[in-house]
Amino acid sequence: MPSIQRLTFIGLEYSFSPAKAYGMSRGGGNRRQGGLVEVETDAGIKGIGEAFGNPLVTREYFRMIEPFFTGRSVFDFDHVEARIRNSMYHLGVGNQLTACLAAINVALYDAMARGFGVRVCDLIGGCGTTRIPAYASTGFFSDDPDRQLSHMLDEAAGHPYAGAKIKIGRGIRSDVERVRQARSTLGPDKLLIVDINGAYTPDVALECARAIQPYDIHWIEEPLPPGDLRGYAELRARSPIPIAAGEAHHTVRDFRALIDGRCIDIVQPSISGTGGLTEARRIATLAQAANLRVAPHVWGGAVGLATACHFIASLPATPHTAHPPWPQMLEYDMSDNALRTELLKAPLVLDAGHVLLPDGPGLGIELDPAAVERYRVC
Repeated sequence: MPSIQRLTFIGLEYSFSPAKAYGMSRGGGNRRQGGLVEVETDAGIKGIGEAFGNPLVTREYFRMIEPFFTGRSVFDFDHVEARIRNSMYHLGVGNQLTACLAAINVALYDAMARGFGVRVCDLIGGCGTTRIPAYASTGFFSDDPDRQLSHMLDEAAGHPYAGAKIKIGRGIRSDVERVRQARSTLGPDKLLIVDINGAYTPDVALECARAIQPYDIHWIEEPLPPGDLRGYAELRARSPIPIAAGEAHHTVRDFRALIDGRCIDIVQPSISGTGGLTEARRIATLAQAANLRVAPHVWGGAVGLATACHFIASLPATPHTAHPPWPQMLEYDMSDNALRTELLKAPLVLDAGHVLLPDGPGLGIELDPAAVERYRVC
């Protein structure tokens, strides 16, 4: 039985000029952060996983829980996770503990799959596709004169993406103008998604939805703060546009409340922040049982993007069979992010608006050690 011989945490950060910061409704930023956990088995097989968030905080959680995993079977994640959750319940779950567990979980799946000579998607549900339609995650607020909404929209329109997501949430007048500009540039055929990042109250979110409805919006993402479940349910019942959320919810219990409360139409677990592939699959099962769509949130580095590809590939077609009304899409970050573009020896391939599932065992990726060291902060 292969066992975990060693776990290593690597904290990463990519920073750039504040003048080129990209923003959302709540503010802007000029840093991309994240962490990696590498697992090595007693057979010398390695696996890698990504943790979302501040790496200096994640590192401290890693130091606390690493001894729970060392020496255990690579198949024992659920048992170790339960022990950690049960013994540290007072620390909560919406924090870097969950992100750290996510990285370990994915790293173990990567190592297991490499050991069997199969892909990660084969272990978690099988492979439904190797070409995953992408939508551009773009349209940020920006003070950079060379990187305004018009530039980002032109870039998205110039690629055969299934659609594009833009940031709104700084007032109804601004929302309408940004959506109008986006629809004009993207044309009538591309899907248009908007992201409010939880900045509105239910009444303002409803006003926004009604104001932008004429521009054929595919979904409104995070219109309300994550804790306002009643507001989500009330808004969804009245909104003319589907509602999506999940990136700020962290466990299957959070998503059960969203799903059972009929708070959202599109369920968006963030694998690197919600506990890993095991928890994301639990959430997907709940969503499918409730006949809701799943569209994972993806905001991080190359390892997280590859993980999301395997997750989407593993999801069965439901409730349709051969004729899905909308594609099962991958969020493709188009911001300045070296942690996405430089960490791998062979970058993920974007082909005709689709990200290709990495070929080879495990996640099918290999880190570039020089790039990792270039952005390593701990």
